[in-house]
Amino acid sequence: MARIKTKIKTKLFSVNSYSCNSFIRVIRVQIFILSLFFSNSAVVNPLDLVKPPSSTPQPQVPTQQKLKIGCILPLSGEGAAIGQRVLEGIQLAFNSFNISEIPPAPPLEKGGLKGDLPLLQLVIKDSGGEVNAVHLLESLAKEEDMVAIIGPLFSKTVLASAKIADKYKFPIFSPTASSRNISGISPYIFRNSLTNQIQGKAIAYYSVNHLNLRKFAVLYQRDQYGIELKTAFEDEIKSFGGEIIFSEPFDPDQNDFEPQIAAIGGIKDSDLKKLLESDKPKPELKYEAIFIPGTADRAGLILPELVYYNISNVTILGGNGLNSPDLIRIGGKYAEGVIFADGFFPSSENPIVKEFVERYRIFYNKEPDIHNANSYDAARILLEIIKNGAKNREDIKNGLLNLKEYNGVSGITTVQSSGDSEKTLYFLTVKHGKIVEMK
Repeated sequence: MARIKTKIKTKLFSVNSYSCNSFIRVIRVQIFILSLFFSNSAVVNPLDLVKPPSSTPQPQVPTQQKLKIGCILPLSGEGAAIGQRVLEGIQLAFNSFNISEIPPAPPLEKGGLKGDLPLLQLVIKDSGGEVNAVHLLESLAKEEDMVAIIGPLFSKTVLASAKIADKYKFPIFSPTASSRNISGISPYIFRNSLTNQIQGKAIAYYSVNHLNLRKFAVLYQRDQYGIELKTAFEDEIKSFGGEIIFSEPFDPDQNDFEPQIAAIGGIKDSDLKKLLESDKPKPELKYEAIFIPGTADRAGLILPELVYYNISNVTILGGNGLNSPDLIRIGGKYAEGVIFADGFFPSSENPIVKEFVERYRIFYNKEPDIHNANSYDAARILLEIIKNGAKNREDIKNGLLNLKEYNGVSGITTVQSSGDSEKTLYFLTVKHGKIVEMK
């Protein structure tokens, strides 16, 4: 597993675990000097430490609070590639966050001294394909200074974590889990992921309110992704007063789409010729756009078939499954003008995204993806909440629930009472053989 070394810019911030066991046998004077160093005190004259104790009672200096943020990620076994991507995003967030901006604790009620900045630690645990995720979660939840967890990643593991989250009142923040069953399962489970429900609603809103479309045909992939995305889109279209004229499924491994295209009004050249020869008009399409919730390779095959069966001059829409070079490689010129949404676009002109992409390239010498972006934002959100004064788990939970319009690299995010994130998405299209952001 690739690792990066964290550069410490302040004495108060660390992403490594420090143990005090090695200092047990150190003499008291050394311990006192070391504590002054870590509390960011001014340099002390060592001779002052051996003066006779004063008879005047001295004010007690408050100890520095330590807060831990845990990460439970599959860094080996199933999902290790995604786990590594998520870890990279988290590490970059911690390295780029200016922890010195965190204000000190407020004055004590009776005129005491101000507290120190919290010492932050990032604790990383490999869930081994998430087979050990629930066990690790409970182990970390028992640590009182552990205030939140980033992860787990898989939806089934997040669902299994709800009882532990409730038992220990322990905030869980997943950057990837997308199942609709997670929504509202626990007041302590949150996610900063692009769900199919978010996509479906956003694409429907954009279609009606920006593209002025009202009537749709849907060709959806018969799997969880396609069905959930199709359902969310259709429900939202109907709520806007739009119409779903056709809704036809296709199999994920299907290569010939004649039955589905014929069902939505496609017609062969030979049949069209017969109609025209009998003085019958060409059938008019009853819809203005076709929504294809599926993968880029299937959509790439569908696009030329639509034209072959005389379906043209309609808007083609899709979800993030279409955001792949496969759409252009397979669909060719027929992919031009297709519109789809995604939660991250590394070529965006957004200054926040450009800065993130530049930093990521410097650290890892490769291009970031949506897993990097979502985990980076998740970590930054937790750090911002701590920066704003959160000291414990309940503070973190309330900070997440009160998050409004956080401007991150994965869009503008607002956390809902269900724990889900409501996001603005990037709308993309194919122009001159390239995927570009819509203006």
